Amino acid sequence: MARTHDGDRAYSWWKAKQLARKQGYGEKIEVPKTDEPSLPPEFERSALSISAGAQAVYRDQQKTDSFQVREYEGKWTIELDQHNPEAGNPLAHAVYDAPKYTAAAVVAVGAITSGLSS
Repeated sequence: MARTHDGDRAYSWWKAKQLARKQGYGEKIEVPKTDEPSLPPEFERSALSISAGAQAVYRDQQKTDSFQVREYEGKWTIELDQHNPEAGNPLAHAVYDAPKYTAAAVVAVGAITSGLSS
């Protein structure tokens, strides 16, 4: 019997999606490129995603309960988001799926604005 996963690592896209749904929003599942060298066809490169050190970020085209995939040297990570910023509501994505990035951006803009008005 072929192995399908170890904890937060899956060896097929089918199993990775299943684990991501089971674990819930924002939990990353690793997929080794040795087992899955390419993306499933429903994913497109994302222009609105933060790379967080990844070579590229991809999203499926679902408006809600959508998957985000990050590509690294020898692996992929997949996670489930509540909102897809490219196919749905980018504000809801910023608030619910990426609050730490949103907070950092607000602080940075505040510091810049404060510096400009001094």
